[in-house]
Amino acid sequence: MAATDGTLILRHRGRKPFKSLPWIMAGVGILGGRMLRAQSSVELRTLLYNESDGRTRVVSPSLLLHQEFSEALGKLDLILSHDAVSGASPTGGYPTLSVSTTTSASGIRSTTASGKIPTVLFSDERKAESISYSRRFGAHLPTVDLSHSVEKDYTAREVGLSDAWTLMEGRGTLHYGLSWADDTVSPVNQTLNYSKKARGYALGWTWVLGGDDLVDVSLSRMRQEGFLSEPYLIVPVGAAALGDTRPGVRTRDALVLKQGHYFDWDGALKTSYRYYRDDWGLRAHTLEFTYEQHLVDSWVLSPRLRLYTQNDASFYGPMFAAARPYMSADYRLSALQSALVGCTVSAELFDGVSFNLGATYQIQQGKHAITPLASGAGSSAVYSGPSVSAADINTATFTLGLKWQY
Repeated sequence: MAATDGTLILRHRGRKPFKSLPWIMAGVGILGGRMLRAQSSVELRTLLYNESDGRTRVVSPSLLLHQEFSEALGKLDLILSHDAVSGASPTGGYPTLSVSTTTSASGIRSTTASGKIPTVLFSDERKAESISYSRRFGAHLPTVDLSHSVEKDYTAREVGLSDAWTLMEGRGTLHYGLSWADDTVSPVNQTLNYSKKARGYALGWTWVLGGDDLVDVSLSRMRQEGFLSEPYLIVPVGAAALGDTRPGVRTRDALVLKQGHYFDWDGALKTSYRYYRDDWGLRAHTLEFTYEQHLVDSWVLSPRLRLYTQNDASFYGPMFAAARPYMSADYRLSALQSALVGCTVSAELFDGVSFNLGATYQIQQGKHAITPLASGAGSSAVYSGPSVSAADINTATFTLGLKWQY
């Protein structure tokens, strides 16, 4: 699946705490001084995700409930989702100029054409639930988050605590939080279960600059410990294929800058930049622009552009001459770049009922294409044919939502 440190990925193998940590969004009308009255709502959403060349496909319906009680009782958010994931996933194997057959951990066989990246068929389902409760106490808005998800080889559990502290007569907000995750990895090709734990920290500041501009700066750190390797991937080492082996600790840092500007013609531009680094050697940059324009009546059009780039992890390689303590041929840890464009349209159909329809298209390319192996291995290898990269993927995403406010 197209996977960078900051993109989608429904079939995760690691969670990022506070991916939606509260900050004042620079939306149409909000910066113009038209604060909308909070309303309870129920929303149904469906996401369709598809990668090129028969790679990963995802169908993900979800139910979102937002319940406003009262100022004294606070508000509650509940999300229920179900992901059906299938397709073909790169094995980490090196491409050859011959037809190869691979059997997945679940016993499914797939055939890879000559000169293509080796892949194996897979399918899985993921059920997830999350609940969030918040209540204002003076200038503070504390929030408690609980989440849980299960798939056939992975169980995730997470708890989060955060607060948004309004200062400077409402012109500034200090937001901060903590999270704890306790996951269990249960590879279907093994009899053992493995533990993976994570602790997350986040701190940020939102500043309203007059009535038309707002900025936000936030920092986050997540420390993961335990089983962080991918049990289904192989690493080519000479003529052999060994298992994917990664350090048992990973510290991930991110700096996010956001800016929003409201225009008098009922439009708003939201710009964000994200810098990411970790102690595996990955460095990544993400630049994103979203523009929201009010049209006639309640119609809103929102085009979007996102640019992304990252370098190699320190222990990544498409092939190794000799075994090392840490090795991975996972393309998600390789140097790559991507560009995503998309657009969402939303409108109120009638009183209290609205819809949104969105689509994105992403082109992702690896920075180090490799030449398929014709014969031999290691120092005697012979390479021929056009270069390929497992990171070269085009992805399309479609979303549809229907919301009832009451």
